[in-house]
Amino acid sequence: MTTTTAKEHDSDVLISGGGPVGQVLALLLTQRGLRVSVVERWAAPYPLPRAVLMSHDVLRVLWQLDLGDELTPMLQSWGQEGQLFCLEDGAGRILTQSRFSPESDSGFASASSFSQPELEQVLERRVQADPLITQYRGYSLEELSDDGAGVTATIRPHTGFAPVPGGAPRTLTAAYAVGCDGANSTVRSLLGLPMIDLDFNRDWLVVDVMPHVPTTWLPYACQRLAPGRSTTLVPAGPGRRRWEFMILPTDDQDKVDTEENAWRLLEPWQIHPGNAEMVRHARYTFRGRWATEWNRGRVVLAGDAAHQMPPFQGQGFNSGVRDAANLAWRLALLVDGAGADSLLDDYTAERCVQVAGIIELTVGIGRMFCMTDPDECALRDVELAKLAGLDIPDPSTTLLLRGGSLRDDEIGGKLGLQANVGTSTRTALLDEIVPPPGFVLLGRDGDPVDRLSTSTRAFWQRLGGRSAHFGPGGLTDADGKYAAWFDRLNASVVVIRPDFQVFGGVLDPDDTDVLVDDLATRVLADGPPHTAGSQPPEKAGVAD
Repeated sequence: MTTTTAKEHDSDVLISGGGPVGQVLALLLTQRGLRVSVVERWAAPYPLPRAVLMSHDVLRVLWQLDLGDELTPMLQSWGQEGQLFCLEDGAGRILTQSRFSPESDSGFASASSFSQPELEQVLERRVQADPLITQYRGYSLEELSDDGAGVTATIRPHTGFAPVPGGAPRTLTAAYAVGCDGANSTVRSLLGLPMIDLDFNRDWLVVDVMPHVPTTWLPYACQRLAPGRSTTLVPAGPGRRRWEFMILPTDDQDKVDTEENAWRLLEPWQIHPGNAEMVRHARYTFRGRWATEWNRGRVVLAGDAAHQMPPFQGQGFNSGVRDAANLAWRLALLVDGAGADSLLDDYTAERCVQVAGIIELTVGIGRMFCMTDPDECALRDVELAKLAGLDIPDPSTTLLLRGGSLRDDEIGGKLGLQANVGTSTRTALLDEIVPPPGFVLLGRDGDPVDRLSTSTRAFWQRLGGRSAHFGPGGLTDADGKYAAWFDRLNASVVVIRPDFQVFGGVLDPDDTDVLVDDLATRVLADGPPHTAGSQPPEKAGVAD
C-alpha cells in the first residue's frame, strides 16, 4: 500500500518498545509498505526465557511474515502425541486431566511451546534487515505530543537501567505512535490512561532448566495444587522445561530468588545439577489489570502496555501479538488516508473486551491455584475430581471479538478458517494460495465479487480486497473442512479481515453487496452512507 504521509515525518508509525509485540507490529506494518521507527532502551533483545506458550492464531500471524523455516525448530506442538494437562493434589495424585487439541481453525496445533529468546533473535534479524524500519536501540522515549496531524517524540540515550548521563536528546516525528513499552509503559503514563486492577498480586519464582536427557518421568504439563506450595510445570520449547513455584509469606524473602533455592524446590522432581542445566530463575509478581482506554488521538497502546495477566493460561504474549495484528491493518488504512476516524476506537472496543474476559478468567483460575488453606484446598480438590477430561480451548476461540469493526451477525468476530484447499496445480493451506495481508471475500460457490455492484466493487478495490471461492473455476475443499465451516457459520459468503478475523457473512449470495457495503461503512473514510438493510457501525466502547 502506498502511503500518503507528509514527508516531513521521520516515519509513518513510531513504536516505543522493541520487544516481540513491537517487533511483530513493525514487520506487519512494513509488509504494508509503511515506514517505521522503533525506540527501545535495551541495546539487545532480552536473552532469557519469558513466555513459553504460543497459540495457533498467533503462530498464523508469525507465519505470514515468512518466518516458518526459522520458527519450526523452536516449536514443540502440544497435543500431537496425545499429551495431557494434569491437575494434581499435593501428593501428586491426579484430580483430573485434559487434552490439548492437535488441530485448530488456524491449521496448526492449538498450542505450542517455544523459546522466546530464540523467537526474539529471529525477529531482531528480520527487523534489522528491513529497509523500512529504523531502530533506535539504547534510547528511551521521554516526551510525546500530538498536534492532530502527527506526533512528536523526544528520545534520550539509555543504558536499559537508567538514562545516559549527559546523553543528548533527539526528536522524532511520525503520523502515529504505538506504546508497546511494557507493564510500566511510559506512553500510557504520558497519556494518563487509567487501568482496571482486579487486585490479584501474587509472587512466584519462575525456574527454567534444560534437562540433559528427556524428562519422560515428568507429567507433560501439570499444576500441583499443594496447600504448602502450588507449582506449575510446563514444557518451554524443545529440550526445555519450566517450573513456577508460588512464593509463600513464610519463605525467606531474601533467599527466594537464588539458584540454591531453585535447585532445592526442584528436588521433588529429581531435577538437580547432575542431570540438568539451570537457564534462569526469576521472581515475578503476577497481576491482572488492563487499561480502559487504549488510544487517544494518534497514540495507541498494545501488549503489556495495555494489559497484564497471570500466566496460568499462557495468554499474555499471545494477546499482545493479537493486538499487533488487529492494529496493523488499521494503521495502514489511516496512514494511507483511506481509514475511517473510528478505526482506533474500534481497535480498543474489540481488543479490550476480549482481553478483559481473558484476564477475568485467568485471575479466577489463579485464585483457585493459589489457595493455601488446607480445608479450602480439600474442598476444591473434591470438586476438581468430579470434572471429566475435556479439550482445553484457547481463549481466542471462546472469548470472541465483538463490536468495533465487525458485523453484528453472530459470524463476525470468529477466526477465519485455514485448511487445505486445492487448485489445478497443488494442494496447500489457504494462506499459501491467497497470501496475506489483505481483505478476502470467500465464497462457498461462485466468485462473490461477481455479486458486487459497480460502486461497492470500487470500495472493495480501494481496500485492496481479493476473492476466492469453491466450486467450478475456483478452489477445491481438499479435506472437506470448509463445507463444514460454512455450515457452522450458516453462511455462503464471508469477509475475512487482514488479521484473519471474520468481519461478517451472509447466507444468501445476493446479499454480498450489502456485506461489503457494511465493511466499507465501518473502515473507510469515504465509505457508503448507512442504508436500509445494512447494519450501522457499533459505538466503540470498553468493558467497565
